[in-house]
Amino acid sequence: MKPNMPLHLSKGKGGIPYWKRAHHDWKFWLAILLMLVAMIIYVKTNDLSVRPHPQMQQKVP
Repeated sequence: MKPNMPLHLSKGKGGIPYWKRAHHDWKFWLAILLMLVAMIIYVKTNDLSVRPHPQMQQKVP
């Protein structure tokens, strides 16, 4: 490790940087799953517009 290199860029286990082995981490997949769930909820709820729809008023004859 170079003396001026930040700790988060240094190579950890086996000389592979973390960003290259992140997909093996359970926290990475949990974050991906939560983002996908949030996107699905956003799309399914019509952009989170969960407001009551106005009732149609009957026309007066």
